[in-house]
Amino acid sequence: IKVIMASDKESTNHSHHQLRVLSKFRNRLEKEKFIHNQASNYYMRSNRWLVIPGILITGSSSVISFLGTSDIMSSDTKTAFNITVGVLTAGAAILQSISSSFGFETRTAAFSKAADSYDNLITKIEFELCSPNEDFQEFCNNLEEEILKIKNDCKFLPPLFCHQLYEKEMKRRKAFKEEHIDNSSLTS
Repeated sequence: IKVIMASDKESTNHSHHQLRVLSKFRNRLEKEKFIHNQASNYYMRSNRWLVIPGILITGSSSVISFLGTSDIMSSDTKTAFNITVGVLTAGAAILQSISSSFGFETRTAAFSKAADSYDNLITKIEFELCSPNEDFQEFCNNLEEEILKIKNDCKFLPPLFCHQLYEKEMKRRKAFKEEHIDNSSLTS
């Protein structure tokens, strides 16, 4: 049985070229994951700028409305409180409408789901690189289908600055790696 398993494993080993292709796939998916993660974080922060003030305004309106019903307030003060509650409630509704119309929450979820899906594909590739057990062509075809499905499911394009962040991060990593190599050669 061990002989059969060893020969099966040998037949699924990938050539040097195939390993480079898988490595390029992994690099590309890491880029997509990074960009989609950045886009998700951006839209989550943008959504918070609209949602949190709306929550605070709604809470404040509730307190002011409660105070406006108190018997210790004069009639004019109660009227002022009621007007304030109306204005604050309208403001909260406007913020909620803006948040809904921009679709920040929807975009956050879509980009987050895409980043998670890219991460899953990276894991599959890493397993295949470390322990090849699938037909290379079939593996690549399945990978292509899954990538296209992710792109189809995420109907939004990441903002341009997310691509620029990726390029900046790659330059930073390259500089760090070169600095690390230079420093290690000095200590050798």
